[in-house]
Amino acid sequence: MAQGESSIRVYLSPEIKDRFKTVCFFKGLNMSDVTAELIENWLAKNDIELPTSQKNSSTAKSKLSPKQKE
Repeated sequence: MAQGESSIRVYLSPEIKDRFKTVCFFKGLNMSDVTAELIENWLAKNDIELPTSQKNSSTAKSKLSPKQKE
């Protein structure tokens, strides 16, 4: 992991994980790079503008599980 990057954990079925890993391998791609690109593309289509006051606090809230946010 490059300096200044964070990691996330994604849960997939073993079958999906194996297919993803295999396709990435045969295409010569890094799984992390593909995942980052998928997330960036999703954000480009689904991102929202947060009010300025929430931009700073959203990082702390995003670390909580849905139950912890309630």
